Amino acid sequence: MSDTSEAAFAPAFLQGSFIEYLKTLPWCSQEGETLVAVFKLTSEIIEAVRESEVKLFPGGMAVKLPRSVLMGLQQKCDEEQPLPAVLVWKKTGLEIWFRRQKSADFPYDTWSDPAALAIEREKGVISAAKLGDGGAAAHAELLGKANSCPAMIPQY
Repeated sequence: MSDTSEAAFAPAFLQGSFIEYLKTLPWCSQEGETLVAVFKLTSEIIEAVRESEVKLFPGGMAVKLPRSVLMGLQQKCDEEQPLPAVLVWKKTGLEIWFRRQKSADFPYDTWSDPAALAIEREKGVISAAKLGDGGAAAHAELLGKANSCPAMIPQY
């Protein structure tokens, strides 16, 4: 699928209000024009995950998250107990990392304890094409404003 046709199928949400929402997050920058934000799975991010390919790690198996899982994530958010998430925004697109099991220490435990990498975690990916020209412009704008990431955050 070419970038043009992929962008044509992207929901307007991803190229509009979601981009504006991303601009409000606490980004830091890494080498390779990468932005990182440690945040939480808010309603906006859950909606974006719904529109993305999701892979389970370890292993990288691609899955479609069941509606019940998405509803469970939203329920946690509605109860003001959203799961933690790491957003990694590169020129190629946005990665949304989260973990449903043993989520309280995520992502910090994965940065300091190799055993934590064995706990199943998910990564949603939204391509740069789906975020459109507005996404590319916002990425560039945020790169210019973001401070360097703390040393404890590994290179993504």
